Amino acid sequence: MRRILAVAAALAVAVVATSGVASAAPSGKLDVQVIGNVRIDASDPTVGYVTARYICEGGDGAHVWVSAKQSADAAPESWLAEEGSGASSATWSHSHANTVTCDGTWRVGTFTINQDEWGWGTLRAGQAWVQFCVIPPGEDPENGGAIAWSMRFAAVK
Repeated sequence: MRRILAVAAALAVAVVATSGVASAAPSGKLDVQVIGNVRIDASDPTVGYVTARYICEGGDGAHVWVSAKQSADAAPESWLAEEGSGASSATWSHSHANTVTCDGTWRVGTFTINQDEWGWGTLRAGQAWVQFCVIPPGEDPENGGAIAWSMRFAAVK
């Protein structure tokens, strides 16, 4: 009988101790990865295509931002990775207009960057600092909400 009470007490402690852990874990799947090269549009060098792999949940309404910045010689300059470097870049094409499907499954998509909102320069063969960001529907990262991003240098072709 003592052994049964000891096991029951141990289980009760384990449930109480881990209940806070379970509620602190993220409720949804969220990850992104830039894959491949940036491809320059043959008819407009301010337009490019970035391919990324992503997973998110929450249905329609995710916010997506994709960006590529280049230095004057299209080399992988470390300063391009700094906050606010777009203002000093020779080229900056980006977009907030792309959409993703947030259904909890891994997907691969090709996303258009351009200068419709703002931007400058033309994409050139070399390297670019590429950023891909997904904010699931209803999330507000400025107030602790979920956000996923992938940032890296990628070849531009």
